[in-house]
Amino acid sequence: MKKILFIAVFVAITINISAQSDKGDFTIAPQIGLNLSNYSSSENLSNKIRVAFNAGVIGEYYFSDRWSLRTGVLYDSKGTKVEVNGQDFIDKLNYIAVPLHANWHFGSNRNWFLNFGPTLGFLASAKGDTPTGEIDIKDVTNSFDIGLGFGIGYKFNIDENTEFYVHYQGYNGFISVNDSFPFNINNATSALNIGAIFSL
Repeated sequence: MKKILFIAVFVAITINISAQSDKGDFTIAPQIGLNLSNYSSSENLSNKIRVAFNAGVIGEYYFSDRWSLRTGVLYDSKGTKVEVNGQDFIDKLNYIAVPLHANWHFGSNRNWFLNFGPTLGFLASAKGDTPTGEIDIKDVTNSFDIGLGFGIGYKFNIDENTEFYVHYQGYNGFISVNDSFPFNINNATSALNIGAIFSL
């Protein structure tokens, strides 16, 4: 009788754990996106948006059908554009970004997701595009950035192990891009991404 009770409890726990998973405990998702980047500051800046891109791979570990940990590696382009006397000056900052986000899946089929958490950025290159040519500005740009990432997306089911997704991702940096300024200028980015999710 005890064995039957033990087996019944074990089967119930196993079914409950299986029901909480979302097509597997781990997924991997290559993505590409359009970045709209600028600087944010307490001062009034007349900067314009720099249009760039991001690309990389996102992995997710699922704790249940509602919650997962979202991380990965992205090549993330940031910066800004400034117009002086009718001529454009563009900061082209490129980072290797590592998001460490909680991801909440919601909706009747858990197709919607909302992610939030810190994002680490490691400067890969920094160029200044001027009317007279491109210059290297890496020496005057902080090599590390950290900020808050937040986003919302929707997944379309393709088959049992594959999904397509569209995603909006925002980012606000906490560290000034350049310490030589008398005030902080922080990275701020909005990105529109697409990708494919593969269950492993």
